[in-house]
Amino acid sequence: MPLSLKPLSQCKVFIVDDDEMVRLSLGVILEEHFSVDAYSTGQAVLEACDEVLPDFILLDINLPDISGLDICRRLKAKAIFENIPIIFITSTYDTGCQNACWEAGATDFIGKPITASTLIHRTKNHLENKLRLEKLIELTYKDSLTDLFNRHYLDLEVANVFKQTSREKKPFSLLMLDLDFFKLYNDQYGHPQGDACLKIIADVIERSIQRPQDIAIRYGGEEFLIVLPYTDFEGVKFICDRISTELETINIPHVKSVWSRVTVSIGGVIYEHQNKVSFDELINCADKALYAAKSDGRNCFRLSFCD
Repeated sequence: MPLSLKPLSQCKVFIVDDDEMVRLSLGVILEEHFSVDAYSTGQAVLEACDEVLPDFILLDINLPDISGLDICRRLKAKAIFENIPIIFITSTYDTGCQNACWEAGATDFIGKPITASTLIHRTKNHLENKLRLEKLIELTYKDSLTDLFNRHYLDLEVANVFKQTSREKKPFSLLMLDLDFFKLYNDQYGHPQGDACLKIIADVIERSIQRPQDIAIRYGGEEFLIVLPYTDFEGVKFICDRISTELETINIPHVKSVWSRVTVSIGGVIYEHQNKVSFDELINCADKALYAAKSDGRNCFRLSFCD
């Protein structure tokens, strides 16, 4: 059975070159087939990657502020960019330059002057390979009911994100959510409606986290985990408020709840690397904060620092 892949026309391609004519010409070649954004500096594309996760990056080696090799290294050091093809544009064909590209983490490189048909076909081939890999990862790591990531993904992949923030000494936060009185909900409305409710909650969670590096996981049953790398206390509180506000707005009826609607309790932990803490210890801290939220009456969130 063929895999159902995202259309190539919806794939986001970043072009990075300080030469305006090169950016324009590459854009004209590619925009008929893909969604294209162009940047003239390394800093600009790094900032763009923090906001929108591209599917493919076409990168000049020689940029005025940050070299293309350094940009590639920075991106490939982050787990979220591991499978994104980065293709270097180069006018140099010597062995040293080619080796530098491979060592920086490049997927391929293409020489100047660029032939339109070669660029299009090479881009398509790399994107199709990426999309197939993503679909296989999705089939392995996604929860079939909610389409969020599953525990298998948490155990194998999220720990890598935690290690990355530890190396950079950046905040790493977790939220653990649990639906309040969910057994009573299932008893009242039936398990099919309970599954529908879980899907709605999963959608609320996904809408509440908008950065590429944020990860939502169905932790088990009616429990969810949100992984928030590079997020401090204020950022975590913002996510909690957003989830609570949206659940109040959509107002899913729950006659057996004291609020007559579906609510969640949230426990959060913020880790700022004062002391060495394992990922499992962070999970335990978030679980304790969730217990505190439930002990304080449910339909609330409690945050703590793990140091």
